[in-house]
Amino acid sequence: MDNKTFTSRLARALDIDPKDAAERLEAFAAVIAERTADLDTIAIPGFGNFTSTKHEESISTDLATGRRMLLPPQITVDFVPGSMLKKKVRHE
Repeated sequence: MDNKTFTSRLARALDIDPKDAAERLEAFAAVIAERTADLDTIAIPGFGNFTSTKHEESISTDLATGRRMLLPPQITVDFVPGSMLKKKVRHE
């Protein structure tokens, strides 16, 4: 499902204007990005958990050229679905 379709379905479910639904969705994504960048875990009951992990810089070697490269530190975000979400997906 693309973003436009998702936004319109969200607007119908909330009985709001699609523009308002898009703004709420953007705000939700911004909060998730902000908090996971600070390495916070976000738990949404009935939906799941967003967890972030910081990986320190490391040295990698390109196998084709043998050249060594310094990889900068990075933060990865994982999503673990909650049991209620898993249950709904399995039954529908």
